Amino acid sequence: MAELTLPVNPFAGMRIDDTAFLKDVEGRSPCTVCGKSRKFFCYHCYVPVEKLEGRLPSVKLPLAIDIIKHKNEIEGKSTAIHAAILAPDDVRIYTYPNIPDYRQEEQVVLIFPTADAVPVSSLFTDKSLKIKENYGLPKGHHMGTLLRCRFNDILESSPEAASSGLAYRFPVRKAVFIDSTWSQCCGIYKDERVACLRTVVIQNRISQFWRHQKNSPRWFLATVEAIHQFLIELHITAYGLHIDYKGLTHLGYLNIPRDKIVNCKQATDDEMEPYNGQYDNILFFFLHMYNLIHEYYEHHTLRAYRRPLFLEDKYQEQQSKHNA
Repeated sequence: MAELTLPVNPFAGMRIDDTAFLKDVEGRSPCTVCGKSRKFFCYHCYVPVEKLEGRLPSVKLPLAIDIIKHKNEIEGKSTAIHAAILAPDDVRIYTYPNIPDYRQEEQVVLIFPTADAVPVSSLFTDKSLKIKENYGLPKGHHMGTLLRCRFNDILESSPEAASSGLAYRFPVRKAVFIDSTWSQCCGIYKDERVACLRTVVIQNRISQFWRHQKNSPRWFLATVEAIHQFLIELHITAYGLHIDYKGLTHLGYLNIPRDKIVNCKQATDDEMEPYNGQYDNILFFFLHMYNLIHEYYEHHTLRAYRRPLFLEDKYQEQQSKHNA
């Protein structure tokens, strides 16, 4: 087989454990809970196979993560499972409609692009940002993603809306993500048990997910990418970004204020350190699959990586063809 030309490694600089030993796992093993045949983990019971017990990284998150998935989603294809396996103490997956009633909980946010959704930084200031209707997309086009915050879409903000300095605290104790298609997401969001939550959008980031999503731009992130992005933004806003951390270099479109970049200090037991890859291992299985895919396919030949960066790009292209 001809040697493939690899793209710039988008995970370069991240602190993700070596995944090479996963390639040595031969065959499939029975799940220790349900007994069904699995490769690395059971996507129904959310546990690793026996031969991988004690060998996988364990990620401690600063807050709880709830993932609501639609019952028609194919479990084996969802990256949400990665988070549940790698951060078992902090991640819970629920199948809709069997979900918690968030009306009974406080300090919980939903990562979902509503008209009044705020960026992560606004969680620390209690200030809201006014966003263009439908995020500036032409009539008839919707965002179709959980993940959208373009700073040039902001029409109004007070000076206090842009947080300065470090907050040294986390303003929420739980974040909820919806793992489903866009049409299914909207149906879940309309449920009053979910619609009661304050909504948050995260910054643009180029997805490295290898599965093609029709009529979607490159900033449509896989669920585990979205969780990683939210955690990064939350931690950096609270405790800063370590000056030596280079894991954000190839993600694209991230806007990290300079006042958040700090020199490392030795934290005490009661303190959190600046972000230096503490949550990067949530992408452990994602990185393995990305590398495996690129062993067999040229990056530029995969449809998932040839999508437009923004929906506007595709709209303008369609309009040009129509007017030609």
